[in-house]
Amino acid sequence: MGLTRCGKIVKYIMFALNFLMFLGGIGLLAYGSYIKNNNGLPILGILTIILDYVHLSFPWLLIMAAIICILVSFLGCCGAVKKFRGMLTMHFLLLLAMFIGVIVSGVLGYQYKQTIESAIVSQMEASLNSSYGVDDYVTRTWDTLQSTLRCCGVEGDENSTNSWSFYKTSTDWFKSQRGDPRYVPNSCCRYPGDLYNLTNCVGLRDRDRRQAPAGGPPVLHVPSMRNDQLFTKGCWTTLLNIVNNKIWIGMVMITLSTSLMLIGMILSVCLCKRIEEQIYEDEEERFQNLAM
Repeated sequence: MGLTRCGKIVKYIMFALNFLMFLGGIGLLAYGSYIKNNNGLPILGILTIILDYVHLSFPWLLIMAAIICILVSFLGCCGAVKKFRGMLTMHFLLLLAMFIGVIVSGVLGYQYKQTIESAIVSQMEASLNSSYGVDDYVTRTWDTLQSTLRCCGVEGDENSTNSWSFYKTSTDWFKSQRGDPRYVPNSCCRYPGDLYNLTNCVGLRDRDRRQAPAGGPPVLHVPSMRNDQLFTKGCWTTLLNIVNNKIWIGMVMITLSTSLMLIGMILSVCLCKRIEEQIYEDEEERFQNLAM
């Protein structure tokens, strides 16, 4: 005697969901391997300046996550097709561990949010201070980040000592210049291709040092001190604003992933129950046949 109609529906749904998860794991594995073999990718550069050494482990984290997804989906697919309760039990336990991991990570991330942000800002400051203008890879990454996000420096607005003015107050790049110094790099400028606007942006035209970036901070509410060619907001502040504005996307993804985990666990339990009932019914039918 096979599964009932309800049991077959559960089996097919479970197989379909785990097959999609298997394909997703393959894609994640391919992406992780691609990043691992291409060290010059922008995402690794951004990780380098945000959290030191994380860029080295990031591809391996993707590969490990992909392997876990493939393993879980394999157990789910084979357990559903072969009706093997041992595989379904392992599938349930792995999904439960993943579900708990997501919840715990979310709680810890929220609890230590300020600590994490402080660590990121400190690493960005260290990267800009000692590596900009020295390490070509870090320099290109900062230039790409600043020109793309239209930001300059680490954090804060035009009156902060950690945004555009961080270059002239704290970086080896500024201190190592000879002659008329540039107070910010070209990537902090709105129109780096226009020579007149560029020289105004980096402070080469401001002999009296009254206008940003030569003058200030703070940049007072005086038109002569403002520089409309210069990006004045720090990159971490800009990036954080983007994340906060798009946080609903992350919440939707987390809700969807945890919901799929719950559905997978429920399907595993239901299918195990149906298989157990089938085994009991088969044994009962066999006993009745022997009795006859």
